[in-house]
Amino acid sequence: MWNIPVLFISLWAIFFALPKANAEDAKQNLAPAVLLSAIENEQTHTIASAILIEAYKRVGYRAEIDFLPARRALEWAASGRRDGDVARIAGTEKSFPNLIPVPTPVVYFKGVAFAKTDLKRDITNWDDLKGLDIGVIRGIRYSTIGTKGMQPLFAKNMGHLFTLLNGGRIDVAIAVQDAGVVEVNRNFADSGIHIVGKPLYSSPLFHFVHKQNSQLIPLLDSELKKMREQGESKEIYNRVLRLLMQPKNHGK
Repeated sequence: MWNIPVLFISLWAIFFALPKANAEDAKQNLAPAVLLSAIENEQTHTIASAILIEAYKRVGYRAEIDFLPARRALEWAASGRRDGDVARIAGTEKSFPNLIPVPTPVVYFKGVAFAKTDLKRDITNWDDLKGLDIGVIRGIRYSTIGTKGMQPLFAKNMGHLFTLLNGGRIDVAIAVQDAGVVEVNRNFADSGIHIVGKPLYSSPLFHFVHKQNSQLIPLLDSELKKMREQGESKEIYNRVLRLLMQPKNHGK
């Protein structure tokens, strides 16, 4: 575990998504800390981080989130520089054997194609993208795997991906549906960027911990299962999503 001061990015959305502070919350500053990597500027990871902060709190730990480029976030978690990665697809452990998944999913997502112009074709599966200029975020596994052999253009993060699409550098951008809608709503509201076709990929995302922290897996699995069964995970998901959907000038 990390027991030295670290720098990490705190997003207001995460804190607003959690239950209001009470007397017990003061104890959190004394709880042992874990440092988790997450994908920067990727709203799905922002939401998943909020859920995990609460889950870790319930098992007696203080989760701190370090938002990094997608590939680096995964590599640092796998190397032990971070205690785990917030949320990845099943099978990640095959490529990164030092990472062990917590069995209960943190969130579920759908990967879709976004376009700015009329593509004049149906997009219902990965093969329908052939012949198009495609953009994906570097280090996000489902879209990299799905577009293998199509020579996609790799973006640094969500903002960069949609900037490429808005500027005509690519025909389609592959992104998580809710995360992409948030990005368009906040930063490309009048661009005409929209979802095309049907979801290309639907999957749960699992929290992965480094093998040195494997003792946390049954504790976290139990809490995540309770949170899901009692609707608490969904409540946090919806609350953070609503906050993220607010325009940047909201309240001004």
